[in-house]
Amino acid sequence: MKCISKSILVVFFLLSLNVVAQETFPKSWEGNYKGELQIFGVDSIHMKLEMKLNILQKSDSIYQWKIIYNFKGKEDIRDYELLLVDKTKGIYKIDEKNTIIIDSYYKTEIFTSFFEVMDSFIISTYTKENKDIIFEIIASDGKTPTITGNSKFKDEDIPEVKSYLVNSRQKAILKKQ
Repeated sequence: MKCISKSILVVFFLLSLNVVAQETFPKSWEGNYKGELQIFGVDSIHMKLEMKLNILQKSDSIYQWKIIYNFKGKEDIRDYELLLVDKTKGIYKIDEKNTIIIDSYYKTEIFTSFFEVMDSFIISTYTKENKDIIFEIIASDGKTPTITGNSKFKDEDIPEVKSYLVNSRQKAILKKQ
């Protein structure tokens, strides 16, 4: 009986940590961050550029989510907004303020978007580690999947599976300024 009680307490504690994390995002991420974005080719760094991320609360449900890329002295500013949809479920939207709005999720302390644009699938993550934010992008070509499965194997119906070649990765460690 004591073992069951301890298990219930551990589960309750872990669930309460998740609720606390949900309650502190994005407020606890507020600030200005800066780092080097590395864009990877097949097996090496293809390009490096300065990246900034500025997060600022504008209202109870809207945060500025401004990304600034600096390539050879020229700034490319993406002045987006982070919109709160359902904080308890970790559901947000990134409004690019140009008719594009991307569904985003804050789960297990990682802020994630997954979307398709121009026949490419993109996964974007932001992970807070201490005072830093780790930004990562994984992209794949959505036009030519490898299709396997969709057959019978030892009396089991195997579903069709489509896999996609990852053709780009990006990563930046953004330090709080």
